[in-house]
Amino acid sequence: MSENISIKKLLEGVEVEWKSINEVFNLRNGYTPSKANKEYWTKGTIPWFRMEDLRINGGILNNAVQHVHKSGIKGKLFPANSIIMATTATIGEHALITVDYMSNQQFTNFTIKDEFRELLDIKFVYYYFFILDKQAKASINISSFPSVQMSELKKWLFPIPPLHVQREIVRILDNFTELTAELTAELTAELSARKKQYSYYRDRLLTFEEGEVEWKSLGEVAKIQRGASPRPIAKYITDKEDGVPWVKIGDTSPGSKRVNHTAQKITLEGAKKSRVLNIGDFIISNSMSFGRPYIMGIKGAIHDGWASISGFNKTLSSDYLYHYLSSNAVQNYWTSKINSGSVSNLNADIIKTLPIPIPPLAEQERIVAILDKFDTLTHSISEGLPREIELRQKQYAYYRDLLLNFPRKEVEV
Repeated sequence: MSENISIKKLLEGVEVEWKSINEVFNLRNGYTPSKANKEYWTKGTIPWFRMEDLRINGGILNNAVQHVHKSGIKGKLFPANSIIMATTATIGEHALITVDYMSNQQFTNFTIKDEFRELLDIKFVYYYFFILDKQAKASINISSFPSVQMSELKKWLFPIPPLHVQREIVRILDNFTELTAELTAELTAELSARKKQYSYYRDRLLTFEEGEVEWKSLGEVAKIQRGASPRPIAKYITDKEDGVPWVKIGDTSPGSKRVNHTAQKITLEGAKKSRVLNIGDFIISNSMSFGRPYIMGIKGAIHDGWASISGFNKTLSSDYLYHYLSSNAVQNYWTSKINSGSVSNLNADIIKTLPIPIPPLAEQERIVAILDKFDTLTHSISEGLPREIELRQKQYAYYRDLLLNFPRKEVEV
């Protein structure tokens, strides 16, 4: 970071005044208008903030997913440039709201009192609430429902450095926020470019001229079956050593190629009522995000949300089949079959009809070698991106906390 972030240098020759939260802010709890009164919600224009809004749009907000009508506010309208902070459930999460608004009761709303408005930069207040976030998380009352004890929160201290110091801190943190966002955008764009490159070469390498290769239906060269779930499933879940891995949609992750572990196991009796697959067999989702293939990296049982593909090894390389099933042509084929028929999921009969090109095994391996390089590069970026973003966020939080670490004098509350 190129900025000089020494708080001592910023505070040379000045003093920081400390006041209690209760002195600086008006505190009011959020409110949820009656859900029974549809007029409150169907004709609303006032943003009503929930935790979902923070998760979707971040920490500085001017609109919400839901709106309420002014007739439902009952005196609970909060003014623009206030802070909301969760003081129950997901404690400590906060946002700066830049419009007049309402919030639900999970939040406590902090509005600067009139006598302090000229002394505080609202963006500085927003940044300092990251310090209060930590204080809130550290003071959770866990005797019942997680919450912050409001009588104690009101005694917490809030710093009031000179305005020029506040604005310099805001400038530095705004710049760092912008740089972090730019880096994230660059990394995301690079990932998108690699995915497009992989998709282009995959589709090109898997497109064959008429008569160039032999074509067969997948049902001719592989065994296609639907998964099965023993009922009631809870009866068959086990933690015993001899349990069989139980493969569910949640055991896969975006971008992954293989299923190597499961969250649950089922008993041997349950496995007999299910569909047990071996290492190297395929599973393919048959509903919701249908058509996504995975290779079994373990022996396990699959529930009825999957279809299985096995017995193809004499004709098809498993990696070649994986790339082909992932191609745009195949995904479009599944979509066309479902949209043109009366079925709403990808059943075994549809999967059996898939035309598949079968070049010699040596040619399959050549295609795989090329596509695996693109696939590996794409996945290394996919895995590295969250780590890089997390590193930047930790670096940002470190410098932010350093900038906001003012010398503290105890005051009477």
